[in-house]
Amino acid sequence: MPSNVNTRLTGAAGHKYSVILPTYNERKNLPVILYLLCTTFEQHQIDYEIIIVDDASPDGTQEIAKQCAKVWGENHIVLRPRAGKLGLGTAYVHGLESCTGDFVIIMDADFSHHPKHIPDMIRMQTEQGVDIVQGTRYSGISTGAGVFGWNLKRKLVSRGANLLASFVLGPRTTDVTGSFR
Repeated sequence: MPSNVNTRLTGAAGHKYSVILPTYNERKNLPVILYLLCTTFEQHQIDYEIIIVDDASPDGTQEIAKQCAKVWGENHIVLRPRAGKLGLGTAYVHGLESCTGDFVIIMDADFSHHPKHIPDMIRMQTEQGVDIVQGTRYSGISTGAGVFGWNLKRKLVSRGANLLASFVLGPRTTDVTGSFR
């Protein structure tokens, strides 16, 4: 289907989706990821807001976020700055406090999660009636999943942490260290 054709995503009607996007020094990535997110939601006629939680980035990330809010609308782009580099976990909590959507999507601003997968995740959530949908980097090469640009040590640590967590906790997931939910 051509990308300029808007089609309502069945199941998303009547719901608002909040995206929590933690940032630190994402000045170059932010306009592109916001463009991809906003166009994805708008092409599928999905009500949305993107909560940018910035940890006082010295590179001008907050200024870029403010400019993007003027373009896409302050009802869609919401900046929630913090006083310093306080960490990813607390950024999620800070973002959750600002969400007004019925459902929350957590993702990174560095393109480790592509917005093109969001409609499929929403479709899965609504069709299967599940509470949580999680992306995975470990579903196999044939699915297009994987980690790119990581050195061997980082890949081994991530894979090892997932195997250990899976063994100890027994979750039904292949990627407990991923944050695309």
